Amino acid sequence: MPSLARVFALTCALLLGVVALAAAQEGPGVLYADSLRPEWTVEPTRTGRAQVVGYLHNSNIKDAANVWLRVDQLGADGAVAGSYRRRVVGDVLSGGRSVFAVPVADAGARYRVTVETADWVKECR
Repeated sequence: MPSLARVFALTCALLLGVVALAAAQEGPGVLYADSLRPEWTVEPTRTGRAQVVGYLHNSNIKDAANVWLRVDQLGADGAVAGSYRRRVVGDVLSGGRSVFAVPVADAGARYRVTVETADWVKECR
């Protein structure tokens, strides 16, 4: 019986290791990432610089707090040529939207907006 218990324990340990390895290879992600949808455009500022401005829509039943956005500047080949990060001010309430503005270098460049992190809360704050 002890050898059967040892085989069972080793099998469980192996399976847990495989699951942990698969999860680690997926990389970090935002839980419910499809619930936060950016809608944005590039606009010049009064000082002649550029900024990516828009709304972040939340279709989740929970509020999104501590939301960080990453704006990637894309080169002609689609590769990332630069990145800018900015925190969305305040919470993005359930069913609502929040405005954001991220200063960038070039108004003529192509950009991609991604939600990098978010905390989901369902409480009075």
